[in-house]
Amino acid sequence: MDDIKYWPGWTGAFTRNEAVGALKNGTHIVKANSERGDAHPDGTPGVVLGSISHPEIGDGVPFYFIEWASRPRIAVGTVGYKVQAQPTRQS
Repeated sequence: MDDIKYWPGWTGAFTRNEAVGALKNGTHIVKANSERGDAHPDGTPGVVLGSISHPEIGDGVPFYFIEWASRPRIAVGTVGYKVQAQPTRQS
């Protein structure tokens, strides 16, 4: 976990590593499966900054560090089942 650190120009510590089976860094996501008290409601867009996981914690579900559109340059930790890749638009 020593790869989780504070990056210049950002608020909040995060990693740029990619967990096995996780969404790739830079993936555009949307919030899904919000719970009462969550700061971001379903449909909020964001971008994956990095991810971690461990098979003995939460059945290995990835934990993501997200830059939410409503909070630029702030890294926020979010469990994987609360986000989904944003559908790509086809022209």
